Amino acid sequence: MRTTGTLRFVVVLVLMGMGAVVARVAQLQLMTPEALVAYMPDRESTHAVEGYRGDLSDRVGRLVATSRMGYRVFVDPVELDRLESKQPGTIDETIVKLAEALGEPSGKIGGRIVEGLIENHRRESSGPLVVATEPTGGLGVLLEALRARAQTEEAEASDTGLALRRYLVVSGVLKPHELAAVERLGLPGVHLERRAVREYPGGELMASIVGKVGFEQTGLLGAERLLDRELQASDGRVRYVRDAWGRPLWIERGAIQQPTHGSDVRLSIDLEVQRIALEELTRGVEEADAAGGRVVVADPLTGEIIAMADVYRHVPDLSAYPWQPADNRDEWPVPIRRYTTLPDDFARLEHPALGRSRCVEDVYEPGSTFKPIVWSLLTEAGCAVPEDKIDTESGRWRTSYGRGIEDVTKRAEMTWLQVLENSSNIGMVKIGERMSGRDLRSGVLRFGFGSRTGTKLPGEATGIVTTDKSWNKYTHTSVSFGHEISVTPVQMVRAYCALVRTGDLTGTMPSLRMTAPHTADPANAIVERIIGGDVAAQARLAMREVGRKVESRMKDEEPPGGWRYPMLGKSGTAEIPLGKAPDGFRRPRGARGYFEDQYNSSFVAAAPAAEPRLVAIIVIDDPGPGRIRARSHYGSAVAGPVVRRVLERSLHYLGVPPSRETPALAVR
Repeated sequence: MRTTGTLRFVVVLVLMGMGAVVARVAQLQLMTPEALVAYMPDRESTHAVEGYRGDLSDRVGRLVATSRMGYRVFVDPVELDRLESKQPGTIDETIVKLAEALGEPSGKIGGRIVEGLIENHRRESSGPLVVATEPTGGLGVLLEALRARAQTEEAEASDTGLALRRYLVVSGVLKPHELAAVERLGLPGVHLERRAVREYPGGELMASIVGKVGFEQTGLLGAERLLDRELQASDGRVRYVRDAWGRPLWIERGAIQQPTHGSDVRLSIDLEVQRIALEELTRGVEEADAAGGRVVVADPLTGEIIAMADVYRHVPDLSAYPWQPADNRDEWPVPIRRYTTLPDDFARLEHPALGRSRCVEDVYEPGSTFKPIVWSLLTEAGCAVPEDKIDTESGRWRTSYGRGIEDVTKRAEMTWLQVLENSSNIGMVKIGERMSGRDLRSGVLRFGFGSRTGTKLPGEATGIVTTDKSWNKYTHTSVSFGHEISVTPVQMVRAYCALVRTGDLTGTMPSLRMTAPHTADPANAIVERIIGGDVAAQARLAMREVGRKVESRMKDEEPPGGWRYPMLGKSGTAEIPLGKAPDGFRRPRGARGYFEDQYNSSFVAAAPAAEPRLVAIIVIDDPGPGRIRARSHYGSAVAGPVVRRVLERSLHYLGVPPSRETPALAVR
């Protein structure tokens, strides 16, 4: 009985104690004293749920940029330093094991880690870095060098009072086997960070168009930057209540905010046409011994850019132009050499996406490819009609102010239509004099030169059109045959759309675009009418004859039964301007404003000729001296065959029905 009473007493005492504890807990929960509030940790945690950046695909849905989640390694220098003080050699061991797991040299990983440790010691001014007393091998040499540097730094270089670095990234995104190796190690102070990864299945083929994203998954270059707002994602959030050990207990209703993934965007680029264009451009540049080349392919009905690429080619023994110091009065002749004409693009060597997009950024003088533009403006203004006979002076003539003009095709007389077909400088200048400078300049601007094309790509140049104030008789003559005006390849493609569009759209010009249209109706791409439809049809008659000449030179490549897609177009060959002299230098006295015997050779074409589905431009930058000596550097010989192959292969791939000559080109 006595034992039973004692047991009852103990039970009651325990229950009373438990009740007191429960009451105290309830009191603390419901009526927490103000003095304890500051010591209470938040019982809720928030976990981010990552949103995925939208995908980029080509016009038929092939992925060119997509996102996934991956991991990379970061270390906590403070944690490593504490471990080192307790167990010397820990840093060396961590570096060696981590380097083996990542497949990187120990010196590379060790350099990053030790630099972080040095920085922390500077910030806390705590004396020399503590590392293993006898490091071994190449890694030991590195650590000793870094330790010595840290100990000899000036005292004023320390950043006393700054927070210590706790986050030091030492790897890129890990491959699956690297991730598994790092996880197996379980190294103290070494952590894994989950982060979004942008991948580019389009590879180098699409790099210059797609561009890149930065650390925060924001677009930096190309389409990634152009479409950043549409592609951007917003992270979601999950709030949950946790226990004392940080483990989730429950999620309340409404505590989940779903992430918003970025919108997927379909580009206007066709991956296969891009491959064809780049392949043929590279071949053309090699065959011409050129310094580089550019290509743009577009749909003239919708204004969509189907392909766009440029290449650099290493040319040995190029020389820098011998600019003369501005304060040097000595004179010397300019040596006859092949000079560097393309701007340096060292970023391209680091990654193709970092290079200049020369089709939209770099201007050039278009030469005779500009003549259809001027010819159409002059015809529209009634300065001449196609049947008018022009005295072309057997190929040599001087203007009223004494400037010599020469034709490649030397004839005593040509019709106005033949002037365009035979690319007569004399005929263009003579009829051009019938139009005022203000009207000619206004027409050039109406064709979109001097303004951006609508692609909205970063860095797009507006081109250069001489101002109304500076326009003079020399300018008027030069512009008539495509000089003293600077354009981009995309501007030329857009202008030619107005000439090669047929039906109700002929004479109208679209705004170029890099994304697939929301509607298949090409009428939505009209910006404004530039010229009358009958004038455009007449220009196409002459350009078809130019296309035939290129095709006749390519008989060995002609498909069985003749060309499946007859083309129309215009060639151009223009000297390369020197440009502005660097600061502190000037052009040598007596030197012309152009590189001697160095040219940009180009061809703009469309096919099928009767009803063009594609318009393309090829610019071959600086064909080699051998082509110059053989007089085979002209646009029709250098760029014409390249654009012919690009159009033929692209139209065949796109499934465009083969075409034959039809009356569709007749004047309406």
